[in-house]
Amino acid sequence: MITARPRLAALTFTALGFLALVGCKGGGAANGKYIPEAATVVGGIDLAGVQDSKIWKDHVKAMVESKGKDGLAAMTACNLGLDKWKSLTFGGTTDGGDAKVAIVIVADGIGKKDNLECAHGKLKESEGGKDPWTVKEDGKLLELTDNGGVAYVIDDNTIAMAGKDWAADVAKLTKGEGKSAFDGALKDLIGRTDTGKQIWFAGTLPAAIGGMAAGQIGATPKDIAGYLDFSSGVAVQTSVGVATKDEADAVKTKMEGMYNLMVKDMAKAQGISDDTLGSVKFSTDGTAVTFEAKVSDEEVGKSIAKLAPML
Repeated sequence: MITARPRLAALTFTALGFLALVGCKGGGAANGKYIPEAATVVGGIDLAGVQDSKIWKDHVKAMVESKGKDGLAAMTACNLGLDKWKSLTFGGTTDGGDAKVAIVIVADGIGKKDNLECAHGKLKESEGGKDPWTVKEDGKLLELTDNGGVAYVIDDNTIAMAGKDWAADVAKLTKGEGKSAFDGALKDLIGRTDTGKQIWFAGTLPAAIGGMAAGQIGATPKDIAGYLDFSSGVAVQTSVGVATKDEADAVKTKMEGMYNLMVKDMAKAQGISDDTLGSVKFSTDGTAVTFEAKVSDEEVGKSIAKLAPML
C-alpha cells in the first residue's frame, strides 16, 4: 500500500488514505518518465477520473470525507484539496522495500512554494514539532527527514518522490538523463494493459509467487498486467503471462473449467448477480491469459455498503 512507502508519503497528507480506499484515466503513464528502469512493478491512478465516477460520487466520497475529516481540512487549507489531485504514477520492486520506490504526483499547486510551506507547517504541527523535510536547491529538492527519501519539485503541479536507493536515478530522469521503466524491460508488459484507465498496473512476478501459482493453474506465471475502469460500474481486466502460447491455451482452458464447475456456483451463493457472472470471460493473447469481468454500479454499491462498517 502507498502509505507503507517512505516518509516522502507524508507530502501527500492523508490523500493517500483516499488512495487506499479507492484501491490503486491512468493519465499517470505520461509521468512514467520519472520512474527508474530498475522498477519491476509500475502502475497509475487517474485521481481526477476516479473522483468523476458514479461510484466515487455515490458511495466513496462521503466515506472518505467522514473518515479523513481532519486531514482533508489540512489539505484544503494548503490549497491541496482532493479536487486538486489529478494523477499518481508509481514504481517499485517486490524486494526493495521503502528504499526502492518512486511516486510521481500531479496535483494543481502541489509544487508551489506557498503550498509546500503550508504543508510543512501542518505536518510539523501534527508531529510534535519535527520537521518533515529540509528544503534544498532553491526549493527544488526536499530531503525528507525519515528513511533518506527525497522529493523533486518538477513544476508547480508535479512532484517526483524517491526512496533513498533511487534518489540519484530519479534525479537523472528529472534532467532528461537515464532510462525509465517505460522505455526499459517493462515496456512490452506495460503495453499489455490500458494506461488510459483510472487504475492500471503491470509487473513481473517473483519466482516464489509463480511457483505457488503453478500448482493451481498448470504453468508458472511470469508477469501480470491489468486495469480497473470506473466509467460504468467496475470493469476489470487482468492478463497473466506464461512461457509459451501452448501453456497459455492450457491455462485458459483449466481456469475456465474451474470457474464453470466450482467458482461460479460459489459466487452465486454469495449473492453475485447473474449479469456479473455472465460477464466473466477468459481468452488468450500470445503467451498471456486474460480474465475480464464487469460489475454494475448497483452491485458495487451493495458491496461497499457491506464493507463500510469494517473500514
